[in-house]
Amino acid sequence: MAVRNATDLFLTELGDMYSAERQITKILPQLAGESADAEVKSAFEMHLRQTQQHIQNLDQCFSLLGTQPPNVDCEAVKGLKKEHETFKKENPPEDILTMFDLGAALKTEHYEIASYTGLIGMARLMGQTQVVNLLEQNLNQEKEMAQKAEQLSRQLGQRLAGPPPQSRAGQQPTA
Repeated sequence: MAVRNATDLFLTELGDMYSAERQITKILPQLAGESADAEVKSAFEMHLRQTQQHIQNLDQCFSLLGTQPPNVDCEAVKGLKKEHETFKKENPPEDILTMFDLGAALKTEHYEIASYTGLIGMARLMGQTQVVNLLEQNLNQEKEMAQKAEQLSRQLGQRLAGPPPQSRAGQQPTA
């Protein structure tokens, strides 16, 4: 799709998110399957259901705009998937892979948050109130997942690091 004006740019960016969300629905089951941590697995499974709803919301956006999703590939999500595949080849322990997956999820959420924020701004300028509402639903769930990934990452990191060293009165902990 040739981008000649602001509407073309908006549709291209919306198509990028459509591609991103579709790719993510294929990645999340893999991430859930890699984790032995029940809470992490549950978070990935819950976000898969949300991501499927995000796709439906984006389909509604295209319908409201009277167009079909453009044929756009989200290169950012492709890159994050490739990064995951490369890391996994190193055969990390399960807990380390889970930490990596939570970090990858957080990277993905921040990409989506930035993208949806920009799209909402453009949709507002275009006067597309219904589109704004649908995109805001997606944005809010992306923010919630980012917070959940941060929380789970902190918890797992604390478990992996073990208890903090005990200091004796007047002595510095040894490294």
